[in-house]
Amino acid sequence: MAKYTELQTRKLISSYGGVGSIIETIDGALMIKDFDKWKYFFLIEKEKIEVQENESINDDRLLKRLKFYFPDLNQIVKVPANYSAFYNTSLPKLKNHIVDAEYFPKWMYCNKCNSIKHIDDWYKGWKIGFHSKDRNKLDDAFTPPKCYKCYQKAKKNKEKRRYYVLEQVRFIMTAPNGNIKDIPWHNWTNLTREKDENGQKKIVFNGKCCNKQDLKYIKDGRNPDFTGVRIQCKNPDCKTNAKQQSLIGLMGLRVPDFNQNGEIKTIVDAEGNPVLDVKGKVQKVMFKAVIRTSNSVYYPLITNSLYLPTLEIKKNIKDKIKTLYEDAEFSSEKIQAKINNEQLQLTISQIEEVMFPDNQNFIKEVDYRLREYQYLVTNESPDDKNLVFEQVNSNELVNFGISKLLKVNRLKLTSVQTGYSRQDPIDKDLFANKTMEDYIPVSQHAVKAKYTTSKGKNTKLLPGIESFGEGIFIDFDKEKISNWFKSCSKHESFKKRIDALKNNIEISTFTPSEEKLKMLNNLEYLTTFLFIHTFSHILIKELEFLTGYPATSLAERLYVNENDMQGVLIYTMAGAEGSFGGLVSQAKPERFSKILYSSLARAKDCASDPICYHSEGQGVGGLNLASCYSCGLLPETSCEEFNSYLDRALLIDAAFGFYRNNLI
Repeated sequence: MAKYTELQTRKLISSYGGVGSIIETIDGALMIKDFDKWKYFFLIEKEKIEVQENESINDDRLLKRLKFYFPDLNQIVKVPANYSAFYNTSLPKLKNHIVDAEYFPKWMYCNKCNSIKHIDDWYKGWKIGFHSKDRNKLDDAFTPPKCYKCYQKAKKNKEKRRYYVLEQVRFIMTAPNGNIKDIPWHNWTNLTREKDENGQKKIVFNGKCCNKQDLKYIKDGRNPDFTGVRIQCKNPDCKTNAKQQSLIGLMGLRVPDFNQNGEIKTIVDAEGNPVLDVKGKVQKVMFKAVIRTSNSVYYPLITNSLYLPTLEIKKNIKDKIKTLYEDAEFSSEKIQAKINNEQLQLTISQIEEVMFPDNQNFIKEVDYRLREYQYLVTNESPDDKNLVFEQVNSNELVNFGISKLLKVNRLKLTSVQTGYSRQDPIDKDLFANKTMEDYIPVSQHAVKAKYTTSKGKNTKLLPGIESFGEGIFIDFDKEKISNWFKSCSKHESFKKRIDALKNNIEISTFTPSEEKLKMLNNLEYLTTFLFIHTFSHILIKELEFLTGYPATSLAERLYVNENDMQGVLIYTMAGAEGSFGGLVSQAKPERFSKILYSSLARAKDCASDPICYHSEGQGVGGLNLASCYSCGLLPETSCEEFNSYLDRALLIDAAFGFYRNNLI
């Protein structure tokens, strides 16, 4: 029923948009359907339309990685450009190149007569009252959905205004297994409020109040809370006719999820065993009520890949590598040391590609980024239009612990959505290295990711986008960071902060990946990650304050691992606010130093201090210490870690901060 709506393509693969997300449009809230439900996908798969070269994403490095958990994958297809026809904005330029969506929530009410119904019932009434056999005219007149009751009344009374657009309810239900549904409003007038075995209040539905419901969604502006919103059945023969049920208790509503056999779904572990709660009872999959615009409704799983030029390795070099491998136990570092670096600059991962071209081992996110990091640190800018960078030389950067600063004048980033979760985010590596048909139990909570297609891991196509932009790459001096960690580890206040964060990580419902678990066992790794991530945030915020670059248009790509990486790429993409050259121009030595000094000074001045600075845990799962919206948090689109793992004290604390000597 939804007509064509033009949206920016880059918003359809982002931290708030993509398969399974709810997108607010001028015609109402729409939920993007599974990728294989798009007409575009169907026609490609059935070979009824051919994917043109400019509609496919060619990134062999990314494709190889994705094939580990999508073995049948043969193509990454660009999300179709969402252009309307120049002569009619209600029609797409290419009728088959569209993203399919549906109205959600499906329960809607009329602000004029207060009637509330499911969209299917609204449409049935509209078909009867509109008196047209032309389906296209019928749908066009109904889009966005309108109240047929008010239409018929206005038509009968010959009123000028006949159309009253319906409004979707603000509340929906989500489950940890990724399912989503409407609140059962048809049962709301016949509910009872009882207490469970723990003495907590709960809502019990007793079915529909009558067979000819005439429900009203009544809002009382005098009461802004849930007591001011009531549901009532106006059917004169209904036993609840005189009774109004307010929305009190809505946010505490829990409804079980049922399988096709009508049985309540239970939470099981990777081996298929039921997960028990603290009382030894089997945990059930329960829906909970949330506001449809809540962050917890949608957490996409997006794999990003920075484009790297492919180096053609000559046959004689390949033979030399293979000979070295046969002579001794394989060690990419040893082989690299024996090869003339001037003749061919090979990274460790490139050597492994020569030795094991068909390697199908799982590539962790941190190892995937290592290739990018090595390229940026050890190579000169290639003769390639998709990646252009230059080094900035400045002695003053040494004072900030920066060993290399690059202006990335041109970069290409490929983003592919592989899945999504609800209620809580899932780490990329956990998603990739686990079977998603299984639940991942986390203490008393379980979150399961859903694929972008109903074909699951057997899909042959995945949706993606290519973005072009610019950035600033910063690499820190590993030795200075290591020496700083050794010195600050002697401070008792530092130990208390790290211990508090470790404890929050261990009890958090946000499942830590293997890499995050490594941090728990390696405090230097954890501290380095916190330091670089927080540095990235305060720098992005300062670029907003000092240069006028909106934080929403900037993003970070962290390059941190246990031993080899300690850098960050801050970038912006075409289509975002600001012009090309605006970001890289900030990397000029004198200007960049000024930004760094200013960002550190601003990091000391948080409007929420001293509460923020002395926090023992805030944000998602308490995974932040001294970082709140007044000082260190960024828009969702800018942060890779869901605004977690931040602590500005590591930068500015007078006793142990990395930059304690830089602050005047």
